[in-house]
Amino acid sequence: MNLRFLQTVIAVSTTGSLAGAADMLGLSHSAVSLQIKALEDELQIRILDRSTRPPRLTDDGLSVLEYGEQLLKLAADIRSIGQSDSLVGAVKIGVVPSVLVKLIPPALANLRLAHPKLSIDIATGMSDDLMSDVAKRKLDFALLTQPGMIPEGLTESVICEEPLDVITAADIPAASTREILTENPFILFNRRTWTGQQIDHYLRSEKLQVKLAMEIDSIEAIEALVAHGLGVSISPRRVGFPESDPRLRRLPIGPPFLLRRLTLVQRDRGPRKRVAKALERELKRIAGQTGTTGMEAPDSHA
Repeated sequence: MNLRFLQTVIAVSTTGSLAGAADMLGLSHSAVSLQIKALEDELQIRILDRSTRPPRLTDDGLSVLEYGEQLLKLAADIRSIGQSDSLVGAVKIGVVPSVLVKLIPPALANLRLAHPKLSIDIATGMSDDLMSDVAKRKLDFALLTQPGMIPEGLTESVICEEPLDVITAADIPAASTREILTENPFILFNRRTWTGQQIDHYLRSEKLQVKLAMEIDSIEAIEALVAHGLGVSISPRRVGFPESDPRLRRLPIGPPFLLRRLTLVQRDRGPRKRVAKALERELKRIAGQTGTTGMEAPDSHA
């Protein structure tokens, strides 16, 4: 089976027409039609429904598209084995939403600049779902919040540590963290997330009876709600974001100190280790890590 013919099917799907596929691949319209026809004859199926204008993929054509994408990805992986310096092929990376603004974009941009033949796809989700997808080989690796335990067959590399602070609106009178947490409406980070579970465990272990007002799954949304005086919360001091926000007051927690660790999880064995190592270096560089991946615990002002 000619892989170029499969690439043509993908191009037809991507552009929506034979003419668009021809432009995309630098071929003539007739060459694209002949390649599709040759593949149809070889497989004894109809890939295109030519009764529509423009022609569209049949159900069998959609199956060819799905398997063709997988085959071309595998072919790119095989080619990458012999590449000593440049990284090529396609990778699918999972990330938690909170790293999509400051940490992941520059890291991936630098990776693509150094390795222009590397194709990168991103999926977002919660940490437990992402780690499960890495284990099931749906993702090559994932940047997520460090769990309590890594399942067998996976390895992790800590990228950075983010202290968790009590946050209030800037105009709320200063008080101890205990008073702030127990005397104001509390906005909790979603307990389905590992960070939310970590915060919930801290509140319980310190016997802090908070007045739960909302449970939100976005750090940005929580900080905006707190800034508008709708409650107080506990939020990570995220890498890449300003240390201070004029709308918010941050009070370090501790002791005991709370830290959110961001970690890159991958399978023990796999064809993407060189890509994962390159991404790990970029992430640590952007996070300001040199040699170690941790940061000193903050002093408590409470």
